[in-house]
Amino acid sequence: MTTDPRSAEAVEPAPEAEEIREVRPSLPFPPTSAVRTEARAVQMAGLAVVVSFVAAFIAFAGRRPSLSGDHGVGDVAGLVGGAVAVIVLPLAYRHTFDHPQHHWLVERPAWRRYLGVLALAVVHGAIAFMAAWAGFRIFQQAFGDLTFDPFAGAIEAAVVGGLSAYATYQSGARMNSYLLSNLLATYLAAGVLTSMVTTKNPNWWEINFSALGAANSGVAWTFNVTLVTGGIVITMLAEYVTRDIQALAAFRADRFASLSADHGLARRGRRPGRTTDVRTRPVFACLVLMGLMLTGTGLVPVDVYMPGHNIFATSMSGTFVVLVVGLPWWLPGVSRTFQVTGFVMLGGAVLAVVLWYPLGYYNMTAMEMFVAGVVLGWLVLLIRNLAAAVEDARRTALSELLGS
Repeated sequence: MTTDPRSAEAVEPAPEAEEIREVRPSLPFPPTSAVRTEARAVQMAGLAVVVSFVAAFIAFAGRRPSLSGDHGVGDVAGLVGGAVAVIVLPLAYRHTFDHPQHHWLVERPAWRRYLGVLALAVVHGAIAFMAAWAGFRIFQQAFGDLTFDPFAGAIEAAVVGGLSAYATYQSGARMNSYLLSNLLATYLAAGVLTSMVTTKNPNWWEINFSALGAANSGVAWTFNVTLVTGGIVITMLAEYVTRDIQALAAFRADRFASLSADHGLARRGRRPGRTTDVRTRPVFACLVLMGLMLTGTGLVPVDVYMPGHNIFATSMSGTFVVLVVGLPWWLPGVSRTFQVTGFVMLGGAVLAVVLWYPLGYYNMTAMEMFVAGVVLGWLVLLIRNLAAAVEDARRTALSELLGS
């Protein structure tokens, strides 16, 4: 009996199939795997729950803590959540370096990397602490004189620690300009609000906004550290923004090159136009200068040296004006709606100054709060618009690639 060679070929597995079977089981998760990030975030949360429970149980031993105040559950939970965030953030942020689009982070000088990680750790820790502290304070108002035994109090603190670890790991491992701008806005708003409600000077608002950083306010360190750390984060944000702008320009240049090849635009002497003629250095310089000026405002409190404090604050506002006015020339092709919105917001800031002086409609504190809100709001809008433009460019490039 003979075998048909064709039948043998028919049952013989294709080399490609064997290769697929050999490779598939051994495929590791890529460094930027979302599944791996999710798994590690859950692991960190589980570990934080155990450690937080033990720490809180020891802190509550021998007494019945209330929800807030007098070293209650909210105070301990806030400290636990903040400490967990400070520890987890560096562990998570190092995974951002593995992302193909973030390899430039490794190329920065070591002192800038460490300073940036420290600032991000402080931001996450402060947000975690303030969120827990404020939340338990609200619950205290709702439940009155409710108290807990050490076990129940430790359970609540452990939940806060777990949530803090999970959220911080997700944030640190997925860091980008969009997320960083949201963190900056949340941190500055929460830090300033905490300074307002905890100050020992009830009439601070009759003086000026910076009075919260004076020594007689009782919480000067909270306000000043918020400004210093916020300034460092803005300088980090400048690097992320610059990379987004460069990515956007590269996408536009590639698209023009593709269109030139398809339609012969290059042979006709056509140029890409201003949509690719971006200038990142002025944008980077303005954002870094704004960050440095905000840091200087916190380092030189108003009661230490008022002229220096005012110079830093005024210079930051002036740099913001230059950035808003120059952006259409430095970053052509950005949304026209955003450009118009920027000039409207700038006009609102000018109006706020005029209402303070010379019209005297309100005091300096109201003017400073309004201008600070305009600057922070515009920065968030800038990041969101750049992120949207880059995302649209990526989708266009992918659709053209698949279409080809």
